[in-house]
Amino acid sequence: MLFFLLFSTMLACGIIENYKGVSFPLIKTEFNASWEQQGLMVSLLSLSYVIFSIIGGIFLGRFGIKPSFLFGLAALAIGLISLYFMPSFFTAAVSLFLMFAGFGFFEIGVNALASRVFVRKAVMLMNMLHGFYGIGAIIGPKAAGLITNNAGLGWRFVYLLSLPITLLLFFPAIFAKFPEGKTEPGAAETEKRISFFDALRHPMVWLVAIALGLGVIIETSSPNWGSLYFQDMYGLDPRTSGAAFLSIFFICFTVSRLACGFLLERIGYMRSLKGLAIIVFAIFTAGFCLGARGIYVLPALGFFIGPFWPTIIATANLHFGKNAPVMSSAIIAIGGTLNSVVQLLVGLTNRFFGPAWGYRSSLVYIVLFFAVLIILDKKLKRKA
Repeated sequence: MLFFLLFSTMLACGIIENYKGVSFPLIKTEFNASWEQQGLMVSLLSLSYVIFSIIGGIFLGRFGIKPSFLFGLAALAIGLISLYFMPSFFTAAVSLFLMFAGFGFFEIGVNALASRVFVRKAVMLMNMLHGFYGIGAIIGPKAAGLITNNAGLGWRFVYLLSLPITLLLFFPAIFAKFPEGKTEPGAAETEKRISFFDALRHPMVWLVAIALGLGVIIETSSPNWGSLYFQDMYGLDPRTSGAAFLSIFFICFTVSRLACGFLLERIGYMRSLKGLAIIVFAIFTAGFCLGARGIYVLPALGFFIGPFWPTIIATANLHFGKNAPVMSSAIIAIGGTLNSVVQLLVGLTNRFFGPAWGYRSSLVYIVLFFAVLIILDKKLKRKA
């Protein structure tokens, strides 16, 4: 039952979270929202995810894994229901904020439960687990496009029809026996040596976090802004062309995470990241130069962007050793905050420079990402 809960939760999160590629442009159009409002909403949703990941960690430490799962499911269910009735852009954003709070709790709860359940072949199972999120991310935009276009229903029904999925997850979460367990002897002593706030004072934490944040910015640029770019610049329908664009992107993204781990190990983490960054820059450049036809090229980004997040985290874990858990939590929090700020900046870029330049600003962030990787690689070699 715990295996079912883990994999079905990741699948559900992948589906529901990635409706945004279709629903966000429709929400913006219905409420006639400005680019600043759209950018602020995307930024606050990313910030909600980060804040509630931190709160979820504190909550889990005090109450355990099972209550964290149930709280995340409750927040997600309430957000899905309330979103159907919201009369304005601001109130819809509040409901989405609540949904992303649930995703933040899942970020902590799923990883904590997986660390207890995946005792054997943990690496293979963790890859499969995140692969299920990718499968959901492939299904989500396509399902949203079918509901809003073929079925003739609005974006509100996309979220409302997902409520049964969330409610079905309550049953295994309520009745399953979670392996809460106590920390092994000596582990508590290790944790006491460094706190979350100690980690924030570590220069390498900030350097890795900036690399992670830039990687996340590049990873989320297509899901957050790609459909809007092709809608506003070339008149392509987000319910059809946009949904297909995102589905292909996430197919490439998922295949990459499931298939490329062995190759990255052979090439080396930092060398792989720098090579991938160069390829991503080339694909962005080609896609933007092709205009509307770029929609056939840019989905390939998913394959080369997919390894960014897990490879950076793996590098951090190797570098920080026994302090990796607390260091990684600080890195994820800082990186997520950076992503939240930049999402607002992308919205402002669209507002002041035109709708062509928000998505295209990804070229700037991939160059910054490459530069930070060079600095990080030198620091890591110096420490080795």
